[in-house]
Amino acid sequence: MMKPQALLLALLALPACKAPQFVQAGTKNDVAVDYRWNIPPNKPPELLLRLKNSGTSAQRIHLGLDLYYQGFTVEEFTADTCIPAGRTFNGKLNGIYFIPKRLTPEQAASPDTKVDLTEFTATPVESCP
Repeated sequence: MMKPQALLLALLALPACKAPQFVQAGTKNDVAVDYRWNIPPNKPPELLLRLKNSGTSAQRIHLGLDLYYQGFTVEEFTADTCIPAGRTFNGKLNGIYFIPKRLTPEQAASPDTKVDLTEFTATPVESCP
């Protein structure tokens, strides 16, 4: 049987193991855009996007994102996709992600790095191709 102190220590350690949470970037026409950083060891950082269409129609999406480090724009990304009604596209699994070329893993993890959704359109369509 586990000692109470060991159980408490194990429970306190759980939040430290939890994956980083997504940050809300914007919502339009029932489509939400969130992002989070994935910083794998010995690899470049990855900016993962989650798109969630909670509406009843497919949406054609156009996104523009700017990355800022210490107040200066270091990179800009754009993406176009279509998301069916009721679906969620999540990061590398079936969504959109970017690998910055001019941002180190340390800079990506820094509070001095900001992500700004500069363009976001969601247009209802009959269906996705």
